[in-house]
Amino acid sequence: MTSKGTFENHYDDYNKDVNNILNVSKDGLSEKFLGKLQNFKSCKLHILTTKMESDIFYDGTIYTGSAGLALYHFMCAMGKNDNSYEGLKTVLEYINIENLKGRRISFLCGDAGPLALATVISYKIGTTRPNNFPDYKTLAQRLMSLISLLNDSPDELLYGKSGYLYALLFVNKHITGKEVIPASHIEKVILAILKSGKHFSTQMKSDSPLLWQWHDKIYLGAAHGMAGILYMLLQAREYINVTELRSFIKPTIDWLLNQRFPNGNFPSSLNSSSGDRLVQWCHGAPGFVPLWLLAHQVFEEDKYFKIALRCGDIIWHRGLSTKGYSLCHGVSGNAYSFIQLYQVTKEPLHLYRACCFMEWCAVERSGTELHRPDRPASLFEGLVGRLYLAEDITHISDAKFPALCL
Repeated sequence: MTSKGTFENHYDDYNKDVNNILNVSKDGLSEKFLGKLQNFKSCKLHILTTKMESDIFYDGTIYTGSAGLALYHFMCAMGKNDNSYEGLKTVLEYINIENLKGRRISFLCGDAGPLALATVISYKIGTTRPNNFPDYKTLAQRLMSLISLLNDSPDELLYGKSGYLYALLFVNKHITGKEVIPASHIEKVILAILKSGKHFSTQMKSDSPLLWQWHDKIYLGAAHGMAGILYMLLQAREYINVTELRSFIKPTIDWLLNQRFPNGNFPSSLNSSSGDRLVQWCHGAPGFVPLWLLAHQVFEEDKYFKIALRCGDIIWHRGLSTKGYSLCHGVSGNAYSFIQLYQVTKEPLHLYRACCFMEWCAVERSGTELHRPDRPASLFEGLVGRLYLAEDITHISDAKFPALCL
């Protein structure tokens, strides 16, 4: 174990001649590895729905509650192209839209996640939905009504406006051929995020044209900070005019690029005193990989791609977190960085690395989880996150980090 919260990586790096994880063509998983993953999923799903069942319903959110398992079952159904009631009805067992409090706006930790998922499910199952389950238009209206919380919400992903933006984009992505969420509604959310970023930047006299804070800190990572907000804005670029994109968003991305440590990792927050310590999705290089890859696609500048690759190397060497296997601050979340790099490059190296991290999470060697999760059955802290990764990695071209990538 290293001194900075990570275990030493003793996996051999990719070698095309010595490999029993990838298939012969190196574009997917070997039958042996697929079999191991299937056994892992079957075993853990049984444990989850028996011994751990009470913890699933800790709350109704995507992040720590039952809606996280609902999202997992939805992703499984989409992977099988199963839009039938039979394929989607399992999702309904884990969504409780009656108990939503109407206090938080985001997809992950607020009402927007369960409502967005319920809207899509209601549309897909149509007239076969249960009698007590609202139609998709009613649910979409409830989702849109959360905009009343906009001005009192932070800007970040976990609790704030960017998380609400994801929920809106999620609905329109999965209900094709209809504009369920009007463009004008999405534009209001984007405008609020940009307005907040401009105002705080001016207030701080920052070199960055956009700047956001959360709990009095300028966080840089995906969960609470700049990387997550900017990535969400880039995914919503069709609703943003070119001037905003070129004059505000791109220069902010470039400013963020220059905040990295000499080795390529990123601080958790601006002027952080904790140093180069964290390599996890919520804080550090893993949460930046999707931003750099999308910035490269949008702006067609190689510097973004190069730093994404550099982040990948950092994660390979320092990404076996002692905190455990979670999506948020553990090894499962870090594995997605390699999946994202593979999807862009099609290089077997990245797929192999993702599989090594998946294997680490599945085997659960003694002593490799030094911090037991608060919510061990949840999507972002616990077992459901590992199941999500295990399912996603078997459909590598369609795999997407939950509640972040569209």
